[in-house]
Amino acid sequence: MHYAFDGFRSPVDNLPTYNTVKAGSAVPVKFSLSGDQGLGIIASGYPASATVPCEAAAPQDAVEQTVTAGGSSLSYDSVADQYNYVWKTEKGWAGTCRQFVLKLDDGTFHQANFKLTK
Repeated sequence: MHYAFDGFRSPVDNLPTYNTVKAGSAVPVKFSLSGDQGLGIIASGYPASATVPCEAAAPQDAVEQTVTAGGSSLSYDSVADQYNYVWKTEKGWAGTCRQFVLKLDDGTFHQANFKLTK
């Protein structure tokens, strides 16, 4: 069974856009799977992130909302029908671009690119 993933929701823009955010910020990554599928939806070892080239020609958009977080966490909002994963970025990533990779337990991968500023 595959979940009905419909892309990332605001404040995160989908590929090919690079989401610009201050390194060290906690980013709320929101998405829907068409209903509550439980909190065990993320595959083991994920989400992950890796350094990617910063594409100068790619569109960029600032992340309008960050949150305070001690660490990364996943929750589900039944009113908005969306999952909210708080992704904690590292201050040491300033000046780099990274790809956030979400692998669900249905085997699908979903990515978003970020440009981390100082």
